[in-house]
Amino acid sequence: MSVQFIPQGVYEDIINIVGQWKIVDIKGLEEMCSYEVSYFNLLKKVRTLESHGLIKGVLLGQKNKHIYLTNKGLQYTGNHYGHEICNENLTHDLVTARVLKELLKFDGFNEGRMFHQVPIEKIYPDAEITGSKSGEDYRLAIEVELTQKSERRVKEKYRRYSRESVFNYGVFITNKERLLRAYKRFLEALNPEIQEAIVLILDDKLSATKFSYQKAHCYYMGNNVRFIDLFGESEELN
Repeated sequence: MSVQFIPQGVYEDIINIVGQWKIVDIKGLEEMCSYEVSYFNLLKKVRTLESHGLIKGVLLGQKNKHIYLTNKGLQYTGNHYGHEICNENLTHDLVTARVLKELLKFDGFNEGRMFHQVPIEKIYPDAEITGSKSGEDYRLAIEVELTQKSERRVKEKYRRYSRESVFNYGVFITNKERLLRAYKRFLEALNPEIQEAIVLILDDKLSATKFSYQKAHCYYMGNNVRFIDLFGESEELN
């Protein structure tokens, strides 16, 4: 009779890290692990979790292995999940993880997490950031847009972010200029109260390995603005 494997210690830490980030590369996992464990020992523990069906691995490039939780592994994390990652969402989730990691380097942002197919107040953001400015805390919903959605769908998202009290702003980030132009057009057709809740950001080099919020083009309330002007302490966020 086989004994059920329950992740504890460093195994539990791995599960929680992957649960927080949804998908993570082994090097990143090593940096975030709270236990003192060598890279090769960490690989062995990852393989153990794989053998018990708690995580899956995918090779991106020749040596760049990423891991994510299976439906079985999801049972051991308290993070917001629906189902394990499917192949068509893999690139989107990798890019979202990169966006979140880079944004959390900004001084005004305190913490963040990725969401996993679970609605928050009927909204499905990709991630959230908690920030503070002039002594006031606020929450940003992050939407990573790699493919253009219909005008009706995008406008409904805009309206929901303006109505719901959970998030102060919905931040839509893309790497396609034509998509940004379309989303600007959709936004400008709505009333000012809705526009106040939406920030659009373009980084044409955005990928699973690159995101520069400092160099990105930001659009807010009909104006092209700098990221620091929106979220830094030098100016008030409207």
